[in-house]
Amino acid sequence: MNRRIFLMGVMSCLIASVINSQLKAAEGPASGSEDYATIYYSAAPWDGAAYALEIPLERTKDASQPFIRISIWGNPEFLEAKTLYFSGKEDSGGGPARGSGRASFQAVLNKSWPENLAGSVSFKTLQKDQPVSGTYELATLDGKKTFKGSFQAAWGNKPMRVIR
Repeated sequence: MNRRIFLMGVMSCLIASVINSQLKAAEGPASGSEDYATIYYSAAPWDGAAYALEIPLERTKDASQPFIRISIWGNPEFLEAKTLYFSGKEDSGGGPARGSGRASFQAVLNKSWPENLAGSVSFKTLQKDQPVSGTYELATLDGKKTFKGSFQAAWGNKPMRVIR
């Protein structure tokens, strides 16, 4: 009896994984030149509102799950094209050098130490619950890694509820 329950549970997880992975593959862009990203409602480190944009990159021998993460403080909306610039030295603690956000690179998403990036990210528009697209040109502070491309992002969650 326990074995049957175990097997049914495993099969259910397997079927759900297959269905979920097919949906994710179908949601990707038709063209390989654009990175398909996800934008999330998030929170700044000092408890302010923020967006987190995650752009997947091609795997390499040194990076098994590489991503660029761009944090934008304050949940702004850009109805027209807007470019944000990052020095790579932004103060994520909310101090005077906090800038409008920060950009970082991780070789393995959420498992490797993030490297700060300097450069720019340009948005065509940025409106809540609408597809977000743009371009990026970023580099590590030592200049050894450079990233340039375009992205199209879908929203990955809903705004956080705040109780005050």
